[in-house]
Amino acid sequence: MYGVINKSLRDMVTEGHGEAIWAQVLAKAGVPSDSFLAMRSYDDEITFRLAVASSDALGVDVDTALHAFGKHWVNHTLARDYDALVRSTGSTMLEFLENLNELHDRISTTFLEYQPPEFRVSELEKNRMEVEYISHREGLNSFVSGLLVALSERFNEPMSIEAIEDLSVDAGTHTKFSLLMER
Repeated sequence: MYGVINKSLRDMVTEGHGEAIWAQVLAKAGVPSDSFLAMRSYDDEITFRLAVASSDALGVDVDTALHAFGKHWVNHTLARDYDALVRSTGSTMLEFLENLNELHDRISTTFLEYQPPEFRVSELEKNRMEVEYISHREGLNSFVSGLLVALSERFNEPMSIEAIEDLSVDAGTHTKFSLLMER
């Protein structure tokens, strides 16, 4: 993953819990302090070690930490660093999600060796949609769930979100989420 992810995780921990907790995270994860250059690619294992160490330092399970990180990514990192891209990607949750793969394509010109996930969106009824999350990475469903929650808040479209099906794949992840608008 790219350093921008690691930097965002650091920001979430330091902004919410302080530098001392982040120092604990770094020590527990055994991650080099130079793992936070935004445009540099790092082994996924570094990010996963940081996430596990963060959950330990914060006293929560990894899924809870990843969910919070997904929300932080949208509310802080995306809003601060990529707001113009987000606004140009859609004005509703459905539009944004339908155009998310194109957004990742645009970003891929900036990041070398970028391997984004794929999202497939189906509007089944006016108040319900399904989002399929497909990635070569494993273990990020809670992060994606947090992203979806924060995006529903960003677009002022409150939704209940649940993973309804993990589809069988040889490697990586293929999960279907159900989003039900709370109107």
